[in-house]
Amino acid sequence: PDPDRHRANADLLAACAVPASHDPWVTLTVYRVGRQHNANDKVMLAGFEAGWVESHMNNVNCGDKDSLGVFQQRTTQGWGTPEQIMDVAYAATQFFLQAVRNDRQNPGYTAGQLAQSVQRSGYPYRYDQEEAKARGLLDEARRMAATLGGSPADFDGDGKDDIITFTQNALADVYVSPSTGSAFEGTSVKWHDWFAPGGETPYTGDFDGDGKDDVVAFTHGTSADVYVATSTGTGFGGGAKWHDFFSPHGEIPAVGDFDGDGKDDIATFTRGNSADVYVATSTGTGFGAGVKWHDFFAPGVEFPAVGDVDGDGKDDLIVFTQGSTADVYVALSTGTSFAPAVKVHDWFAPGVEQPRVGDFDGDGKADIAAFTGGSNADVFVALSDGSGFGGARVWNEFFAPAGEFPYTGDYDGDGKDDIVTFTRGNTSDVYVSLSDGTAFAGGGKWHDFFGLNGETSL
Repeated sequence: PDPDRHRANADLLAACAVPASHDPWVTLTVYRVGRQHNANDKVMLAGFEAGWVESHMNNVNCGDKDSLGVFQQRTTQGWGTPEQIMDVAYAATQFFLQAVRNDRQNPGYTAGQLAQSVQRSGYPYRYDQEEAKARGLLDEARRMAATLGGSPADFDGDGKDDIITFTQNALADVYVSPSTGSAFEGTSVKWHDWFAPGGETPYTGDFDGDGKDDVVAFTHGTSADVYVATSTGTGFGGGAKWHDFFSPHGEIPAVGDFDGDGKDDIATFTRGNSADVYVATSTGTGFGAGVKWHDFFAPGVEFPAVGDVDGDGKDDLIVFTQGSTADVYVALSTGTSFAPAVKVHDWFAPGVEQPRVGDFDGDGKADIAAFTGGSNADVFVALSDGSGFGGARVWNEFFAPAGEFPYTGDYDGDGKDDIVTFTRGNTSDVYVSLSDGTAFAGGGKWHDFFGLNGETSL
């Protein structure tokens, strides 16, 4: 056996310090850029094979000769300036532009051969060798891209949402920084020392109905277990298995109170051609059997989310088609199933803008937001009238630029959801822009070191 097979090229060729595991936000960025360039399944897989082989999907500032970044691109080979190459979105764009062209010219190539046609590596065989690993990372990126629409995060039950980060590494720690109403407490505290290790999908919700949000982890794969750790107000208890088969393989999990009983439940979107939606309701100490609540919702690569659109106390389904259609559909909850999907907006969150859900005007009905990212970094909001969403309007003209991760929550406890962004990288700052019911005001730093590279922060 090859002892170097699982070493990244950056490590193998240059003794570059490459982490053994991937950075989830790098994989998410690569995935979103691939979608933006209409990468087919093989081209997308080629991107993930290349990223894993070159850097273990990390944005490393080192490599062989002048190689840098996730794809180990070189300035002297015309890939861009060092600053450009270290921008994951830029690097991924350069990869996919070439890969899409090469795939058209060589349709018989495997994903690994396609990766090699772009990378021109001295180790061309390594890409196809890592197909299984790349597929696993791709499945995880798809789940991340489709599940992070927003979820409650008031872990101490004081009416103000807090922030949380899952390290998702070998330690699998969970840190929380509670909100004071004007900032997040400066010293984050470890609330759990083993929860949601790498490859699992972490989420938050009040599963026992005590007013304090808890954490949930979906293991996926063949076991497809679901673990919950309930909040004590100052920490999370031991992780307990609440379901032994839910959201397997590439399905997309979500959290919401679908029956309106005050306890959050879990849902899973099967995607693909069937596009079923299953729900397992919470008993307060476990989740019941998974039951099909909808037989066609959020097919393909559409972006599903959850929110109480009509304000009846039961969370509904929302899906953003994105791409060039950019439609928004809603399926209302009856308490035991979801009604047929209805188009409620015909142009929102196009391309790869990042959709989010929250009650931004405080009227008890879930609204939708879209973060454009990039250099413009606008934030658009469309308010719910109970049966649809009104016209989109800019609520903030510069928030969560390229490379940052935006989210939503009521951080000052005034009943209106606000927006937060995690800058990650070297600064790892956290900025919040508060809602006044008609716009998000500015953006102030609420924490100066939280949510590091490789972590999942909400």
